[in-house]
Amino acid sequence: MELITPSYGLIFWQLSIFIYFGFWVYALIDCLRSDFRGPNQKLIWIILILFAPMVGTFLYLSMSRRTKEKRGFNPDFSKISNSLKD
Repeated sequence: MELITPSYGLIFWQLSIFIYFGFWVYALIDCLRSDFRGPNQKLIWIILILFAPMVGTFLYLSMSRRTKEKRGFNPDFSKISNSLKD
């Protein structure tokens, strides 16, 4: 009956897999929503995350900042001011 009762090792592995799955989902969604400098970099990162998930996920999370385009905060307040005048 020891095979049926969960031990601390089993709980540790289940928790580790759950945390890793969260990192994997975050990396995949972040990659799909981001703009990259090169035309094929998004495709390369997605292939790496999907087909080499253990290596690809953590490589993407650690190295992707260098290859992404920086987003600037440029709000257009002219539309708001024009709507307030009307």
